[in-house]
Amino acid sequence: MMMNNYNVRLARKVLEAIQNLENGTRTLAETQSVLESAAPLCENDGSGLEKAIRLAAADLESIQFTTMRDEQTPAAIFSLANLRAALQAADTESP
Repeated sequence: MMMNNYNVRLARKVLEAIQNLENGTRTLAETQSVLESAAPLCENDGSGLEKAIRLAAADLESIQFTTMRDEQTPAAIFSLANLRAALQAADTESP
């Protein structure tokens, strides 16, 4: 996923939200909100960033309504692993 500079900055905000969820300083709902806010801001650079973020946000919403509360954060972290890996790889490829 090769992104333009603007999308790289958005991706970094999403990565920060994921990391904050992992370390317990952001809730699942807050993380979902960051993803939902970032998706419409993505530029169409051919990277597929917007779609990846929207799918991840939908996964988080599903987790909130289908998973027991004490299992939600671990399930969300697991669900976000692919998005995190793709964003980290794209960040290292950025100009």
